[in-house]
Amino acid sequence: MNNPTNYHVINHPLLMEKLCCLMNAQTNPPDFRRLIHEMSFLLTYEALRDWVTEETEISTPNGPAVIPKLNNYPTIVSILRAGNGMLAGVIEALPLARVGHIGIYRDRDLDSTVEYFLRLPEDIQGDSVLLLDPIIATGDTMCASVSRLRKFGVGDIRVLTILASKSGLQKLNATDDSVSVWGLRLEESLNQSGHLAPGPGDVSARFFNAS
Repeated sequence: MNNPTNYHVINHPLLMEKLCCLMNAQTNPPDFRRLIHEMSFLLTYEALRDWVTEETEISTPNGPAVIPKLNNYPTIVSILRAGNGMLAGVIEALPLARVGHIGIYRDRDLDSTVEYFLRLPEDIQGDSVLLLDPIIATGDTMCASVSRLRKFGVGDIRVLTILASKSGLQKLNATDDSVSVWGLRLEESLNQSGHLAPGPGDVSARFFNAS
């Protein structure tokens, strides 16, 4: 299978070192949370590398200067519950951003996705969105979340993740090929539980220290 064209692989050495610790089965919950936080901040930095800026004149202690700054902030949307593990790191990078939440899970018995929570900022139509989920496995939850956001007329969607499967990204690309994904690594396969293999296991369980 060819690599999905919508996936931007970030292979910075510092992020790779953090990924190595994150995937280690011996990493304890406090360190796991810290790593997710740090990686999310750095992912935001990379995903906004080409973001539009505007020249802004300011007064410095030694005279005026013109400095580029963001001309608008994306809206952050977290896919519950694992996406909330990334939220603090992304907000640290974008402290003025608005935040929304989508609760969607894949029901294996129904072989379908189920939405159980939705709270988005008002007037989200036209907003650029950073959509957060640390793992894209089957891709079903991500596809459902993107489709739900499209019903609100959002603009550009950039997904921040840490690890993804090729099959999940192919499914996302087939659902909406305008969505770009920023992450660290692709995995070839999923295990019987629908988790990436290899991978960090159940990210929500490890982050919240609960099943």
